[in-house]
Amino acid sequence: SEMCIRDSPEPFEEVRITLNDYTLNTNGATFAWFIDGTEIQSAANERAITITAGELGSITEITEITTLPGGAKIPTKVIIKPIRVDMLIEADTIAPLFYKGRTVPAVGSTVSVTAIPFTGTPQNPESFSYTWKVRNEVIGGGSRFGKNHIAFNSDFGKNIPVSVEIYDNTGALVTKESIIVPLAEPELHFYEINPLRGLSERVMGNNFTFIGDEIRVRAEPYFLDSALLSQNPHIEWKLNNRTTQNQSGDPQEITLRKEGTTGSFTLEFHIRNLRQLLQGVKDTVTISF
Repeated sequence: SEMCIRDSPEPFEEVRITLNDYTLNTNGATFAWFIDGTEIQSAANERAITITAGELGSITEITEITTLPGGAKIPTKVIIKPIRVDMLIEADTIAPLFYKGRTVPAVGSTVSVTAIPFTGTPQNPESFSYTWKVRNEVIGGGSRFGKNHIAFNSDFGKNIPVSVEIYDNTGALVTKESIIVPLAEPELHFYEINPLRGLSERVMGNNFTFIGDEIRVRAEPYFLDSALLSQNPHIEWKLNNRTTQNQSGDPQEITLRKEGTTGSFTLEFHIRNLRQLLQGVKDTVTISF
């Protein structure tokens, strides 16, 4: 006989252990369960029990003894060693230097996921083997020793399911973990560059009014793949729906001079990779004077 248990549980997780004795004639048999040698009276003659796993690093020994009608005793044993797996998501996407948040994966960007198993004893993550799936498709042909990190290109959609199976050096499945990687849409925001105070960290809203004869504006994309800026992206400014030649030395900055005493500009900025259509973002802002 044997016990059926899913892969190693997390610390303090409930675990259901089922006795599989289909190869035996157990009519009239009795069943006794023990945790670390102590009998669980309430589980007498049950074919399954539910226990709570211990803390990280703990070892719990579950023993079941089947006593056949003739008196023969058949012991079955299983060891429970909790394991926790942290899944770290990293996005190689851009944001302005003053942005305090974490860059997030976005449509068309490169996504990295790292699995870090914790067993309660010092163990290098690279001492395990890993089978990764992205969107339920096995990556890299199957299990690979030490490969606790993958990187892949995202595409359309809002979420990407990623899962990993972790094996020990005997090839036994230790545990598995799955996550959903949420994808953000790239964003674009406009900021004023003040001659005295420098770059404002406050986004220009659509009711922005400037005083003086001219205004310098910077367009900042968020959550585009960081490789885009080094790949000579196509950048286009439009002023009042007409493509305009930007005289600035920085392609992300433009200077507008007002014409007349009052009025407004509609300003559009578009940055994109002509070879990777998912990599791009554009937006417009209305600036009054």
